[in-house]
Amino acid sequence: MKKFVLLGAVVALVFGMAFVTLPSVAQAKVSQPVITTGGAKKFVFYGYVKFRMNYEDKAASVAGGFYDGRRVPYDDTTAGENDRINFNARQTRFGFKAFGDSFDGWKTAGRMEFDMYGGGHNHHSEVPRMRIGEIYLIKGNTRITIGKGWAMFGTRHAPMVENFGSIVGDGFRRAERIDIAQKFPSGENTFGAELMIMTYDDNVVNEFNSEKGKTYKYDFNTEWLGFPYTSVELSLVSKALGYAGGKPLGLWLQGIYGNMKAPDIYENGKKIHTPDDSYNVYGVELDYYVPIISSKDRGQKAGNLALSGKGWYGQALGNADLLCNMYTVVQKPNGGSLNEVKGYGGWVGLSYWITNTVWMDVYGGYEGIDTKHYYPGSMVEDNYEITGNIWWRPARSIMFGLEYAWIDNEFYKYDANHNDNAKLNSIAFVAYYFF
Repeated sequence: MKKFVLLGAVVALVFGMAFVTLPSVAQAKVSQPVITTGGAKKFVFYGYVKFRMNYEDKAASVAGGFYDGRRVPYDDTTAGENDRINFNARQTRFGFKAFGDSFDGWKTAGRMEFDMYGGGHNHHSEVPRMRIGEIYLIKGNTRITIGKGWAMFGTRHAPMVENFGSIVGDGFRRAERIDIAQKFPSGENTFGAELMIMTYDDNVVNEFNSEKGKTYKYDFNTEWLGFPYTSVELSLVSKALGYAGGKPLGLWLQGIYGNMKAPDIYENGKKIHTPDDSYNVYGVELDYYVPIISSKDRGQKAGNLALSGKGWYGQALGNADLLCNMYTVVQKPNGGSLNEVKGYGGWVGLSYWITNTVWMDVYGGYEGIDTKHYYPGSMVEDNYEITGNIWWRPARSIMFGLEYAWIDNEFYKYDANHNDNAKLNSIAFVAYYFF
C-alpha cells in the first residue's frame, strides 16, 4: 500500500501541475547549441536526461532497461512471488551531429549517439555504450548512410511506449549497414525507396550439442556469417489529409532476407567441430500512421486523432524483431538439423491530443509462433499486451509521462509443475529533460 501511495503522490503532483497550467502553457522552442570544431562547419550536441520509476506486480524488469513482455515470471518462482518498484536514469541518452564540407553537390555529415547501459551483459556498469555511429552523404533527395545503427526491422516507426518492447520490437541490435534511400516528391505526396545491406555485431555465448552428444560452450561473433541481411522498403508519406500530432499519413512496406551459417566451434584455441547447419531469415512488415482528425497546421495538435500500427510475418527473426524470446532456430526433437522459428504479430493504437501539449495513447498487440510442434515448453506460444499512457510536454525541454501495461504469456506445453500462462501488470512514471 505504501508503494501505491508514494507513486500516486508523485503522479498527482506532476499531473496536477499540468492541468492547473494547461490554459496558459505554450510549447516553447529551444534552440540547440551550435559549435564549430575540426573539419565540421556545424556541430550540434543533443540528447536527454531520463528518469523512470516503474512498479510491477512481478519482479520482471531488467535493471535499468525496458521490460520485455515475454519474460513474465511464474507465480511459483522467486520473481513471480514478489512485486517491486524500480528507479533508474540509465536510459539517459546523448549524442552529436557534425555537418562538414561538400563535394560535387554532396553534403557530408556524421552522427554518434550513446546511452548509459554499459558494455556486454554488465547491467551494473554505468558507462556510455555506442548506439549509433553513422556517416551521411546527401544530394537532393538521395541519402547514403554508412555505419552502425540501432533499429533496422521492427522499430523504425515504433510508438511512444515505456513499459515494454516486445510487440514494438527491439529491432536489429547494433546493425552495421549501408543504406541507400531515394525520395520521389509529387505534389503533397512523397514516395520513397530504400535499400539496406546489413549485419549485426552481437557476441554470442551459447551451448552447442554435437552429433556425438557432447555439449560445448562457445563464444563467437555473428558478423559476416552467411548472406548479409538485405532489406528493401517502399514508402508513401502524404500531407493530403493534413497532420495529426504534427505527423502526416505514412505507409511503409519492408521486406528482409538473409542467411546465417553456424560458426566453427573452438575450445582453447583448437577447432573441435564444424557444423553443417545454416538457415534462411526473411520477413515482411507493413507499418502505417493515419490521421483521422487532422489539422492543416502542423503545430496545431489539439483535437487531433491518429491510428497507427503494424503487422509482420517472418522466419528466424529472433535477432531482428525479438521473436519468441529471441529464438531464431531450435533443434528438432530427434536431433540433427535445426528448424527455423516462424512467427507473426503486430499492434494497433490510437493517439488523441487533448491540447497541444497533452496527449494520450492506447495500444494493443499480439505475437505468436506457427510451428509449435518443435518448441520446448519454455517458449511463448502467444503473447498479448495492452498499454495506455498519457503525456505532458509543456516545453521543448521537458516531458512527463504515465503508463500502464498488461501482459499475458501463453506457453506451449509447459511442464506440469508450472502454469501454462503468466500475467503481469506494470505502471511507469517517466520524466525527460531534452537538451
